[in-house]
Amino acid sequence: MGTTHAHLRSSDRDGFENVVRDPCRVRHFLDDEVPRADVEHMVELAMCATSTCAGQAWRFIAIRDRELMAAMRDVVLERFDELALTPGLALQEHKRTAARAQALQFAKAPLCIAVLALPSGSPIEQLLELAGLTREEHERLCVRPELQSAGAAVQLLTTSAHSLGYSCCWTCAPIVAGEGLERLLGVEPPARLVALVAVGKAAEQPEASQRVPLERTL
Repeated sequence: MGTTHAHLRSSDRDGFENVVRDPCRVRHFLDDEVPRADVEHMVELAMCATSTCAGQAWRFIAIRDRELMAAMRDVVLERFDELALTPGLALQEHKRTAARAQALQFAKAPLCIAVLALPSGSPIEQLLELAGLTREEHERLCVRPELQSAGAAVQLLTTSAHSLGYSCCWTCAPIVAGEGLERLLGVEPPARLVALVAVGKAAEQPEASQRVPLERTL
């Protein structure tokens, strides 16, 4: 017989909902170091996330080295400078400035966790490859299961960090410089960098995001 898990007590449910509902996203962090034990705990909980075909197609790199963080920041800035020379973006200074600010959030925290996605190798992906579909057809029919799994893991990562008293900033904007960042982090194919999560003690009051009403979502 399988193991039967007891239902959460009311107090447990309330505590869980409080952590989930309580805003934890900030843009400014204190310099307080995040202990290794806390890093390992939040990543261990992130690994409990549901993943497609139970593949757990994710990996994490915890970055606390300020020199490495600065090098990553320079790579992102260099990429934005290159984009500024692109004819279609040359006149979009306001949008580039906003995107660049978002892309540099990871460098403001004492801890940055790089999230990597690996090919999930699910049966449906294997079938689609054997069918000889084009890349566009494959993308439309398979809807990136490795990214869905990584997203689920990041959600648990930020929630577990918040339960330990930290705030977070989850961003995908730096991936515009993904190739350069992967070189700095030693990421090799088939792994791919898909997100950076800044973690630390908040230097400001987290603001709650305005949520879409339930009746428009469900």
